[in-house]
Amino acid sequence: MGLIVYADFNDPACYLASQRIDELLERAVPVRWRAVEHERGLSLLGTATPADQGRRARELAEATRLALPGELPAQAPPPVTTNTRAAVAAYAEAVADGVQDEIRRRLFGAIWTGRQDLTSAYAVRRIITDVMYPRAPVGPRRCSSLPQPMTGDPDQAWATRRLGGTIAPDGGPLTTAGMLRLRAWREEWCALGRPRLPVLIDADGTVHTAAAALRRLADLVTRARTGGVTTQPRRCTGPTPTSSRSAVAVPISLRPRSVSARPTASSSPISGTSVSPG
Repeated sequence: MGLIVYADFNDPACYLASQRIDELLERAVPVRWRAVEHERGLSLLGTATPADQGRRARELAEATRLALPGELPAQAPPPVTTNTRAAVAAYAEAVADGVQDEIRRRLFGAIWTGRQDLTSAYAVRRIITDVMYPRAPVGPRRCSSLPQPMTGDPDQAWATRRLGGTIAPDGGPLTTAGMLRLRAWREEWCALGRPRLPVLIDADGTVHTAAAALRRLADLVTRARTGGVTTQPRRCTGPTPTSSRSAVAVPISLRPRSVSARPTASSSPISGTSVSPG
């Protein structure tokens, strides 16, 4: 089944978990990242009280103590605490487009490296556009007879998604599939008792939360670097022509689809798997 992680974008411990998940994905360890909004009551105006800022600073200090070399470049909490309604919706929608891992990295980077406030859906849409429709030099196209990208595209819904229109102006998911996916992730997290994030569920069903989850991820990263983490085994039904071998661990590729690949009708509405898909 692989690993399952529940996390939010405005939590420094989750940012640390995201960096470790990236290394596991690079080493073909299957991980399903599921975004949940753990503080729905945060202000939509982007304000923060001094007491709230003090708590954020303590959370960042705790995460910094658990960081491995090269992790967590943020040195201070963002000046404004982001309400992550739009961010988690953008991630849920990105699963259908196969760009969820890059969206996750960009959202965390904007908050914890760029120290931006992503409460507004329009701020999140700009990040979606940068991923789905990256900027390119216009010079080569000025004298070209070829049409401009997306000009005359009969699939207007896809063009809208590439321009950031995967979330509604109020920050909610735009499609029914995205809404169902987001609801399922939240219900699963609530069924665990709404533990402190990040939450890591091992392949054997063991649940790790908060600092314990970070320590477990650090252990998995260390083992992955030495080849000690395996994915789903391939069972051999009989001996090979040269020898009799037991189950051989075969890594599963988790590279996302190309940005140009369009979502298909057969896509699962609640899947969070990072395969070609959290």
